[in-house]
Amino acid sequence: MKKFDVVVVGAGLGGLQCALRLGELGASVLLIDRKPSLDTAIHTTGVFVRRTLEDFTFPAETLGPPVRHVTLYSPGLRELELESPHDEFRVGKMGRLYLEFLEECINAGVSWLPKTGFVESSEVIAGSIVTLETAGETAGQRQRVFARVLVGADGARSRVAEDLHLDSNKEWIVGVEEVFLNVPLEGVPRFHCFLDPRLAPGYIAWAINDGEEVHLGVGGYAARFEPLRALSELRAIVAAQ
Repeated sequence: MKKFDVVVVGAGLGGLQCALRLGELGASVLLIDRKPSLDTAIHTTGVFVRRTLEDFTFPAETLGPPVRHVTLYSPGLRELELESPHDEFRVGKMGRLYLEFLEECINAGVSWLPKTGFVESSEVIAGSIVTLETAGETAGQRQRVFARVLVGADGARSRVAEDLHLDSNKEWIVGVEEVFLNVPLEGVPRFHCFLDPRLAPGYIAWAINDGEEVHLGVGGYAARFEPLRALSELRAIVAAQ
């Protein structure tokens, strides 16, 4: 049985950064994810805020131009223009970003297992025995590894958290986003933020154009709206502006 200081389940932004930092500190780390490649089926928005850009290092080629201008829209589409002296937002090229972070993890000594999911864990002296299962063509094959620490970075509905009885989240914000390439940009890069409980109850709807990509999305409480219908309504509003 292979032994690791840390097993990280889920190679999203959180899991990749956790594995990378631990690997750089000399820990033996196993990083797993169900996907065969991290640049497919991406489940997070690519809009990064200034604090994130200050706290983490991003490869230059994975970020679009800085965005300092914001337009807020009321439910009646009244506009409020804002401009910051700082680079407040940048759009990430998410597929490329995931692959760059993964390469950094591997260079830091992190062991990588794609097409692998978490099944269960059992507590033993000084750690846990973690059961993993291979997905895809060899689905059903299982292996067990020892981990001093088990990290659940597999999303809000974490199978690791459920297994460890830590799944206390009860109310969800869900959303959907579309990405468009080669859309003409008039003026400066801009973040359009829609504050409308009909479109995005409890959160926001957004359209951001940095001259390289356009991200169009909605988010809100799961029980209070239908994301795909709300996205269609937002698309019509943006097209009419």
